[in-house]
Amino acid sequence: MSGSSFDYNSLSFGRISSIPDKSDVLECRVCEDIFTLQGDKVPRLLYCGHTICHSCLLRLYQRCSTVQCPFDRQATPIGPSGVWGLKKNFALLELLERLQRSNKAEMNINSYLNAETMEKEEQLHITCDENDNHIAVLYCTVCCTNLCFYCSEQTHSTRTLAKHRRVPLSEKPQERPRCPLHPSHVAEFTCLQDSCRQPSPPLMCFVCKDYGTHKNHKHALVEIEAENIRSKVKNAGPLMRNLMEEINDTIQRLDQVMLRLEGADANGLVDDEVSNPGTGYLARARVQLYFQHLRETLQVQEAAALTAVDTHVRERLGSLRSLQEDLASSLSQVAVICVQCEQAVRQDDSRVISASIDINQALNVIEKHKQMFTELGPEQLQPDASIPITFTKDNRVHIGPKMEIRVVTLGLDGAGKTSVLFKLKQNEFMTMIPTLGFNVETVDYKNMKFTIWDVGGQPKLRPLWKHYYLNTQAVVFVIDSSDQQRLLESSNELSKLMTEKELKDAALLILANKQDIHGCVTIETITELFGLYKLCCGRSWHIQACDAQSGAGLHDGLDWLARQLVASGVHDLN
Repeated sequence: MSGSSFDYNSLSFGRISSIPDKSDVLECRVCEDIFTLQGDKVPRLLYCGHTICHSCLLRLYQRCSTVQCPFDRQATPIGPSGVWGLKKNFALLELLERLQRSNKAEMNINSYLNAETMEKEEQLHITCDENDNHIAVLYCTVCCTNLCFYCSEQTHSTRTLAKHRRVPLSEKPQERPRCPLHPSHVAEFTCLQDSCRQPSPPLMCFVCKDYGTHKNHKHALVEIEAENIRSKVKNAGPLMRNLMEEINDTIQRLDQVMLRLEGADANGLVDDEVSNPGTGYLARARVQLYFQHLRETLQVQEAAALTAVDTHVRERLGSLRSLQEDLASSLSQVAVICVQCEQAVRQDDSRVISASIDINQALNVIEKHKQMFTELGPEQLQPDASIPITFTKDNRVHIGPKMEIRVVTLGLDGAGKTSVLFKLKQNEFMTMIPTLGFNVETVDYKNMKFTIWDVGGQPKLRPLWKHYYLNTQAVVFVIDSSDQQRLLESSNELSKLMTEKELKDAALLILANKQDIHGCVTIETITELFGLYKLCCGRSWHIQACDAQSGAGLHDGLDWLARQLVASGVHDLN
């Protein structure tokens, strides 16, 4: 076994025991005396792996230049020098030295911890060079390293390093940086050329400035550039403080908006006890007023409407809270950047210059937060926070300034469905190729927002129409009134639509397109040919003559849809 290797089995024969008023020590298991680093009690290692102190080895019987282990009677050869030639148990010696060193370090640390000056050193937040998880409080003027208490005692406990001078970190002498290319010269200048400023402005001596790679580049003295960076951070201080104050004020205003939105009902009061109702509560009252005459037959619709309002209120509150959290996060980030900048400018000139890129990035982050803060919409900070509500005739509730209506446009291929859609959307007539799938566009008309799904009318696509029926509030069926040969086919497809259960409550608008073509079929003839009075009995329907090329009749059809979908006689409570 090598004396420099660490054998944990050998340690089992050197016992650790507790002595009153003393730290843990290591004892020889033969004489039970304490091991020492030198002298008669130094631990020596036998070939079998057991450890015995030097004094006990001298008392062992020697036979034929060997000694026998008192534990397992195995022989260990010895040379002319006797037991002096046996190797020491260096692993045990190292453990013994560590125990002594840790006890001494603990005593020294406890003597320093009560010093008020050391607390100030920790506020500099400089990392220990020995352990990144520690905060340095001391500086060794010989090793030029930043050390914490523990690492200082651990690394400087030897006789040689103990003589090194260690001073508080705040008393660290300011070093003049050296040129990276010419270490014998002091780096007096920093290059300001844009091509040289990545990842940080380089430091250089007069040789690099006048004759080296930075010749003819813009430069500045290290002291002046560091002072300029400090001034920039100092000037940005009021901006950061003002931004934090504005963000804090905005957070308070958001609290007021949310309080107005939640009202006194947020405190758990019942409806009769609410003294200061919020807009969310008023919206609920509107829903209750609308459904009070239909309580027995419309309980399901009322519950659904109340759920929609509550969902809107929760979503809006969630949006406001998310905005508030974002602003709070911005406030926290600005505060952290402010502290980091203050700490950065307190460093020596070379570190300030090295950190200039980070400082500029931090200031850019401040500008981004400022821009994000200025982009807040006035509707988010509106104290009123009202909730516009519109009811449809099928007892659906719509929340928002515009009522959203889902419309499906169907009909045979070539009837002009896509032309009608784009005429309403862009006020342009476009000759379209056959639609192979579907088109979807949103058309704003008065206080309505129509989401129109234009589905292809080829025979192979008609079985797919049923996938667009869900939640459809209106069906626009387009007929090519100039193609008399396909009117019967169109009538059959319309008859199939009227049997769909998912469309039984949907309003039906029939557009008789291409009325500008000579010889087209009139709407009266189409009504009779299709048997609309019988086919559409029990539902809201209307047939409208139109021309997709000029747009005639299209808006009249939208006006009819608007009248059919919006419930009348609903009064606003706000």
